[in-house]
Amino acid sequence: MSMFKHRKHSVPGLNTTSTADISFMLLIFFLVASSMDIDKGLSRQLPPAEHKQQQNETEVNRQRLLEIKITARNQLLVDGKPMTQKQLPLSLIQFITARGKNHLITLDANPESSYDAYFHVQNALVTAYHTWRDRTAKAKFGRSYQQLTAQQREQLRTLCPQRVAETYGTAQKGGSK
Repeated sequence: MSMFKHRKHSVPGLNTTSTADISFMLLIFFLVASSMDIDKGLSRQLPPAEHKQQQNETEVNRQRLLEIKITARNQLLVDGKPMTQKQLPLSLIQFITARGKNHLITLDANPESSYDAYFHVQNALVTAYHTWRDRTAKAKFGRSYQQLTAQQREQLRTLCPQRVAETYGTAQKGGSK
């Protein structure tokens, strides 16, 4: 016989119903409190700030100018003619390729136009310039733009500059929403 008597200790059980309820309430709280919006945006690098910047008016040859307007009703006008968003990238590629580095594209978005319409135009511009630079890279260096060295890319950016001038709020209203 042993001198010491072993007592059996009972471990108190956790009330799992309460734990599950609290966990569920915390889950709901964090789902509601956290933001699940997917942000749309344009990744653009702004030009460096120049402290003594002077704006000089220059005359632009009308044949080298392409005007894009977004009306208040989100209608897309290219040189005054209606165009769909699907037609815009090809039209931009043809214009930029034909004019070379001396072209100019003006974009005039009405303040009442939707961000989505503006976003589609910006996306078409990025697509057009990427295509132009890629074609030029293949012709000049025999490789795609993505495969070029940093020095070659810089040289190509000089040959294929992105020339877009944006104005705000001068596009025709195009009627009420």
